[in-house]
Amino acid sequence: MQLDSYFGGVVVVLLSTLVSVAGLLLTRKLIDLNKLRASHEVGGYLLSVVGTLYAVLLGLVVVDAMQKFQVARDVTEREANSLADVFILASGFPEPKSSQIKTLCVKYGELVVNEEWETMKENRHSPEARRTAVRLMQEVIAFEPKTEREKAIYPLTVDNACQIWQNRRTRTNMAFAGIPTVEWVTLFAGAIITIFFTYFFGLENLPLQIIMTAMVSILISLNMFLMFLYGYPFSGELCISPDAFMITRSIFDNRVGHTVKVPAPGTIFDTNTRPKITPEHL
Repeated sequence: MQLDSYFGGVVVVLLSTLVSVAGLLLTRKLIDLNKLRASHEVGGYLLSVVGTLYAVLLGLVVVDAMQKFQVARDVTEREANSLADVFILASGFPEPKSSQIKTLCVKYGELVVNEEWETMKENRHSPEARRTAVRLMQEVIAFEPKTEREKAIYPLTVDNACQIWQNRRTRTNMAFAGIPTVEWVTLFAGAIITIFFTYFFGLENLPLQIIMTAMVSILISLNMFLMFLYGYPFSGELCISPDAFMITRSIFDNRVGHTVKVPAPGTIFDTNTRPKITPEHL
């Protein structure tokens, strides 16, 4: 069972709620109700301090995970856009340089979509895609412009090629990083302490206290689940898809008017999954 799936999230929330309620029932069985009531005044102040500190910590970590998810999405889109720009700008270069750059652009897009996207779910990258990106950079940099038109196009092509490499590096690093272990340990410890504090209040109406404890547990568990979803942007059910690269591949076929075939022996690319190109994509 994957914790960053919706089913896994439901299971985690239910289990944590059941464990929290079981802890409350055990506390009420072991500690006399009158003793719990005697600690209400002091325990209330301490719970407000502990609860506030943990709420601030949990909120900051969840917001940070959401921001990283959005950054990963933006980086992916910029990488795909730069790849399309290099492909289109390469039309202004003479042959055979133009075809060499276009071929590498197509090959890189195919490798990212068909190979690397799956490996990123396992916190890995595609060595072949990395080598293709390096070759693309080398081909662009090795070109020496001669005409005024080539001199105008060349710096734009170099800049976009650099953007591909920089955004690729950021994307793969974010796929590896995730949420540090120390954050998980701190948050789980804070959750346990916060829920434990709710046990040291004794209400005459036990079902009502069970409901309140369950609500606290559910709220904390849901925030933890959000961290699982947003903290790992390239894995799980709520993950960033390669749609930007799919659109770029369609631009390769439709913008120029033909498909640049990639000479990759032994490799079969799935061309049936390409989305329909529409005017707003161009």
